[in-house]
Amino acid sequence: MVETIYGGALGTLAALAFNRIAIFQIKRRTQETSKIEAVKNIALIVTWVLISGVLFAVTFLRYSETAARLEAVAYISIAISIGIVDLDIKKIPNSSVLALLIIRTAAIVYAIATGTPVKEALIPSLIGLAAGFILYQLPMLIGIPIGAGDVKYSAAIGYCLGAFGYLQAALIMAVALLIYLVYLVVTKKGSLKTSVPMGPYLSLGAVVTVLFPLFGELSQQVFSSLF
Repeated sequence: MVETIYGGALGTLAALAFNRIAIFQIKRRTQETSKIEAVKNIALIVTWVLISGVLFAVTFLRYSETAARLEAVAYISIAISIGIVDLDIKKIPNSSVLALLIIRTAAIVYAIATGTPVKEALIPSLIGLAAGFILYQLPMLIGIPIGAGDVKYSAAIGYCLGAFGYLQAALIMAVALLIYLVYLVVTKKGSLKTSVPMGPYLSLGAVVTVLFPLFGELSQQVFSSLF
């Protein structure tokens, strides 16, 4: 219970910190006052703080090891920030994507240093990286434009979550996106061709997968048998 409260408090502080980071990233990419002020909005900040606090509390309840907790909350904070920035200015910051890659690489190094076989620690992430990159290339083959930032973010999520984790995140993203597109069509506010930022939906999939990995045990069994 105490650790859950501690996690919630940490999530509150993380939300405030990443809100400032998001504002900085947006200012670097646009001078539109409305875009900058949107992320400074008190209602958004309060919502961000509450959601982050709850997610961190669940993370501390879900994971017992310090390293796993730190890795999970880092992914959650960065994913939320990316989703908000992309929703605001339709751009995914390269610095946030790079941060995801660095954190996962550090986690892999730590796993190897504490006794995890190199292949077991590394191969799932490399396969996930390839899957995330290739999946976002497919729409381009049929003429659907996908931003470079989306491709890089997808690949980074694959690297962080592994192949099976990425599959879960992508499925959640697809369902959430479909629901939104149906809403646009039903309310006549858009159509199936309406441009939609992908970052928020992939972020949703990533956060849910971090907290509730449905294929975690299956992933371990498959890679253990292969390598």
